[in-house]
Amino acid sequence: MSLFLTLLGYGMALLLVAAVSFYAYFLYSYTYWSKKGVPYLEPKFPYGNCTSLLAKVKGYSVGMVDSCYKKMREQGWKVGGFFTIARPTLLVLDPEYVRDILVKDFSNFVDRGFYYVKHDKISESLFVVDETNWKNIRTKLTPTFTTGKMKMMFPLITHACGQMTKFMEQLAEKKQDIDIRECLAMFTTDVIVSCALGLDSNCFTDKESKFRNIGKSYFSFKDVLLSAKVSVMNYAPELALKLGIQGVKKEQRQFFVNIIGSTVDYRRKNNVRREDFLQLMINLLDQPEDGPNHLTFDQVIAQVGIFFVAGFETSSSTMTFALYELAKHPELQDRLRDEINTALNDKKELTYESINEMKYLQQVIDETLRLYPVVSNLQRKCVKDYTFKNSNMVVERGVTCVIPIFSIQRDPEFFKDPLTFDPDRFSPENKNNIVPYSNLPFGEGPRNCIGLRFGYMQSKIGIIEIIRRFKLTISPSTKMPIQIDPDLFILQSRETLYLQAEPI
Repeated sequence: MSLFLTLLGYGMALLLVAAVSFYAYFLYSYTYWSKKGVPYLEPKFPYGNCTSLLAKVKGYSVGMVDSCYKKMREQGWKVGGFFTIARPTLLVLDPEYVRDILVKDFSNFVDRGFYYVKHDKISESLFVVDETNWKNIRTKLTPTFTTGKMKMMFPLITHACGQMTKFMEQLAEKKQDIDIRECLAMFTTDVIVSCALGLDSNCFTDKESKFRNIGKSYFSFKDVLLSAKVSVMNYAPELALKLGIQGVKKEQRQFFVNIIGSTVDYRRKNNVRREDFLQLMINLLDQPEDGPNHLTFDQVIAQVGIFFVAGFETSSSTMTFALYELAKHPELQDRLRDEINTALNDKKELTYESINEMKYLQQVIDETLRLYPVVSNLQRKCVKDYTFKNSNMVVERGVTCVIPIFSIQRDPEFFKDPLTFDPDRFSPENKNNIVPYSNLPFGEGPRNCIGLRFGYMQSKIGIIEIIRRFKLTISPSTKMPIQIDPDLFILQSRETLYLQAEPI
């Protein structure tokens, strides 16, 4: 009994020492910004400036970052420090400093700072790789998004659009509501699978489409185990590496290994060539292994995977919010429809050239991306110690800088009546009045979104084909006003957005 009590005492003592050490570590971490001469928000143990451990599970969540932004703006800060748990992070509020980080002094902020397993090639997508790899991979992928390639993919997008409008017609005939986000996600999944892999995902005819299901798995934010893993990846990347936590789920990894492997084998055996993203990857795969243009099979999987995820989610989100706002503002919807009909001049088929004539459509999309940027913030990791101009504020190597684009783009200092949907902000006579670097839905600088042109084209075609065929209204089933989910990094409404479509 005495031995047991002795061991229990030792155990309690060890726990006490560990707890005190843990607490001391946090208190020491919380002195970081004061030592650097950077103004900061006072953290609270053990969350820092997060509202809870869950606030950053999916990245720097829109709610947490927006809360920090508003507190710092009240103080008149250009930059400000905050803490995600015990990790010092810098929030960049001033558009001129944003420009310096993204463009002028880009060499100091090459990395995005996202977690990935180095030496695991399937983790090495263009979106996450560090400075040693991103430029090499981006150079290899750039030919995918030339004007010539865009024109080749144009008919694939319009074909998928036909499947979507047919689906909407069937619901309209039955007077059924349309879950517009899901409808558009099925459309963009069909587009990406066709343009990237040359395959059919059949989202509108197969309720159990394997491509749609795998797409949903990337954005399943109610998965507790996934949240725990991502939490470790965000808070303690070194520990995550030691635990062998992968940035890509096992089933997602295996899905693309199987799909890409079988498709590549089929094309090689049957001498099939297509002008698509996968063909570009095959060309790089076939380059000499010791040459500068070679990609390994695992690297091909990584690039196709990120193209799939980013390609369907970004455009479907943009179109969802655009159509929601057009349904809410019928006068704007009518104005856009008039432009579409005038540009097409009673022609039934769209052309690549005709969509670029629709200036008001571009304004609608630009205003949608201002009010509802797909990602709520940009991240850049400092790779070399950096001092902001005209200050003594130093950012040390390894610190993550967060650019709160959602908050900046909704700030009344930069946009009058920022919560009002007004496409004329981006009219030729008004857009030059926008403060530079206050509107960055796709980022800016050398590491901006490589698929920007593809995203615009896909979104434009989808909106055109819907607006020219249907009069949209908001269903009574939609809870108004909609609320943005504050706990996510990407922008999503908490409510399902139901629209009603009346054929024209």
